[in-house]
Amino acid sequence: MPLPTIEQLDAVLEQLTRGPALVRQVIYEVPPELRKRRPALGVWSAHEHAVHLPAVQPIMLRRLEHMLSDPAPQIKSYEPSRDDPDDALLKLDLDTEMDRFDRERTALVERLKKLTPDQWAIEAEHEEYSRYSILIMFRHIALHDLYHAYRIEERLLRKEWA
Repeated sequence: MPLPTIEQLDAVLEQLTRGPALVRQVIYEVPPELRKRRPALGVWSAHEHAVHLPAVQPIMLRRLEHMLSDPAPQIKSYEPSRDDPDDALLKLDLDTEMDRFDRERTALVERLKKLTPDQWAIEAEHEEYSRYSILIMFRHIALHDLYHAYRIEERLLRKEWA
């Protein structure tokens, strides 16, 4: 894989930096009585979408350290519906998790800013993806923030609840 450009790195770091503020904005617009309401059986609530994001940060940090230290890293996929109890995210406190998201994301971005382009290009074998590098992993996380912010906003704007 070619080395990432400064523009690619800047775009990923900028989005990672902005993610928590956008998620915080949309989740706190959802009325408190609707935050934990699931639109259908087995479908996440706005609360679950929001608190999932800080919950995955330690996984990504462990992956980063693994990829930086192992010459042939292997990455196991993570799927909350498979790997966690169904109600695990509902038990988390929203304010605590949003504060954690801000704090841990800031530390993560500072850590990523210290990586060299060669380090950003380090690849791992991922059980689910055909290619997986540090750049791909954190671009994925930047997009992941937006995906969950979108899902939260869908819950916010929902006209009817079953």
